[in-house]
Parts: sequence; C-alpha cells; structure tokens
Amino acid sequence: MKSIFSLAGVCTVLFAALAAPVSAATITYANTVGSSIGLDPTDGCGGGVVGCFSFSSGNSIQITSGTASGFTGGISGQFGVGAINSAISSLGLTESAGVNGNGVLTIFDGSAVLTADLTWVNIATFGIAGSLNAFGSANLRHISYSGTNGDLVALANTGAGTQTATFQFTSPTSLTNLFTTSTSVASTSFSGSISTVPVPAAVWLLGPALLGLAGAARRS
Repeated sequence: MKSIFSLAGVCTVLFAALAAPVSAATITYANTVGSSIGLDPTDGCGGGVVGCFSFSSGNSIQITSGTASGFTGGISGQFGVGAINSAISSLGLTESAGVNGNGVLTIFDGSAVLTADLTWVNIATFGIAGSLNAFGSANLRHISYSGTNGDLVALANTGAGTQTATFQFTSPTSLTNLFTTSTSVASTSFSGSISTVPVPAAVWLLGPALLGLAGAARRS
C-alpha cells in the first residue's frame, strides 16, 4: 500500500511540473548613436534573393534593461531576403519574406564577451514599421559566455535564445519598395529584445522523480 501511495505522490509532482514552465528572462536593446540597419537592394547576396540587410559594424547595440543594462555589443553578418509575400491586414498592406544567412550576436560586459550564432528567420513591413523574427522563433544558438553577469549567464545556460528586432521609417513603405523598387540603401534606427528559451520545470524534476519511482518499485 505504501508503494502505491509513493508512486502516486511522485507522479503527482511530475505531472504538476509539466504544467509549470520556467519563465523566460528578457533584456531589451537599442542601436547605439550613429548605428543603423541598412536594407540594400543593390547588393544581391547571391542565391536568388531579392536583397540584403546588415547592421553597422562595431558596437551597434546597447542593452537597455536588466542587469546587463549599459553593456554594448554588435550584430555581424549579411542576411538575404527571399521571395516577398503580401497579405492584407488590419494595419494595411503587410509584406513578409524569409531570411537566410548567418551572423553573430556579441555583448561585451567590460571583461568577458557573450557570443551567439544568429539567424533572423523572417522580415516584415507594415506601414512605417518593420520587424525581424516577429513570431519569436528560437534563433540564437551556441551561446557562449564566461563572465558573471546574471542576465547573460541565464542566457548562456539555456543554450538557445530568441532575438527580435523592430525598425522604423518616417513614411509608410514595404519590402517591395525597399528591395525591388528602390536603388539605394535605406538606413534606419532599430531596437529589440533578447530572451532565454523557457525550459519546463519538469526537466529539472524528471531525474528525482524517476529515482523516486525506482525506489518505490524496489520497496514493493
């Protein structure tokens, strides 16, 4: 009888954990003074894409929230924009496209550097605004950090993260205008967020729960 109750107790803890995800930690960032995102219709990038975009070299971002607030970093790499899709939405004409190419996110804490492989997944425009990775896909991989800042340690410990970005124009535009109609690079300010990928609490309790089940089985 004790074994039955032990098994029931362990299972209850495990099932409760499955329903209790660990919250994601999020920090925000903005472009540093003089830095921008550049959307280039003339570059070509190769591979059948319609255009490219990249960020200013060097320290182009500054963290604006959390324990890492004030740290600077950069976004390197050149990213290709694929076929443009149009859809009518409540905000007017929204255009989106897939993004290929790989880059690297860096954040410098004063003594150590966080690095992560970055892909942007998609790009979209709607009115005067634009976005990168608007649906929040996990697009940061191979995160490495040897420092002690709490937010950056949390990001590195999960091994994967989500980075989004938004950019703004002074008048409404579209991906079509930016990459097929225009003949010059459009540069503008940007900001965004970086989040850890939530890990279900059950992951941390799964091992102890299985040990409890094994112990209960031996006593039965």
